[in-house]
Amino acid sequence: MKIVYKNILPILLLFCIPSFGQMAQKMNPKYFGTYKTKDQKNCPISLVITSVGKEYHYKIKIKERVKEGRLKITKTKDEVYLTFTGLLQKKPKDIVEGQYIDNSVVIQNYGNAMNSFTVFSECNEKYIELLKEKKN
Repeated sequence: MKIVYKNILPILLLFCIPSFGQMAQKMNPKYFGTYKTKDQKNCPISLVITSVGKEYHYKIKIKERVKEGRLKITKTKDEVYLTFTGLLQKKPKDIVEGQYIDNSVVIQNYGNAMNSFTVFSECNEKYIELLKEKKN
């Protein structure tokens, strides 16, 4: 019997260790849908949030560019933050984050002299608000 335990224990550890410390993210359908800027002429951005398996995914279109990737949703006591993996700011190259507020996604588009960055150079707005479209 000792030989069996010696062989089984490493195999069990191999499957169990990667899942420690990671809670399964519950999918909340309230985030799913299409979000767009009000001013599609001057700031043409659309965002679609869906799920693939047990993960949130996004597809964002800015003029002719399309980016897709995983979306991480982090909830604090009073706020919900979105991290768009694979979507990088123009300058410096860093991951784009936003905040979910009342059926909209708000992304700070550029910084200031002390913290200079640009997310979407196609838009001149400091804060880009993407409003969720209502289903018909």
